[in-house]
Amino acid sequence: MRTLLWLAPLVVLGGSSCSRPAPPPPSPPFQTVATGKELMNAVLDPAVDVIWDAVGWIVTSEGTFAKAPATDDEWATVRASAIQLAESGNLLMIGNRSGGSPEWITQSQALIDTSRRAIQAIDKKDKDALFTIGGDLYDVCTNCHRQFMPGARQ
Repeated sequence: MRTLLWLAPLVVLGGSSCSRPAPPPPSPPFQTVATGKELMNAVLDPAVDVIWDAVGWIVTSEGTFAKAPATDDEWATVRASAIQLAESGNLLMIGNRSGGSPEWITQSQALIDTSRRAIQAIDKKDKDALFTIGGDLYDVCTNCHRQFMPGARQ
């Protein structure tokens, strides 16, 4: 009898660990306003242009000149655009924009990951890394366009 009383708490604990977890809460009621194309034109394109225009070299008949943010405010502007671009990857995945396509999700996540790397380079004020990541962003964009907008000019 003592053995049975000693096992009773273990049985109760073991049984409770087998219960089903609570169901996840329902998704928030997202209400997309823009189409994917409108989102590209109004949000993504202007944001990535800020990043692409932030660093580089200007070649003139007078010589070659390096271009990079010079002040904290200029770096902050580029950082805001990188954040905008990263969060746009999330916007591309909500509502009916993805159409349930795993490839679309993969491309959107690549945009987020590459934008996150841009933010890290900006935080370090590493203009060379940002220049390289700008090329990586170009690749992310063109890979997505090639897959989902084959008729678009590259």
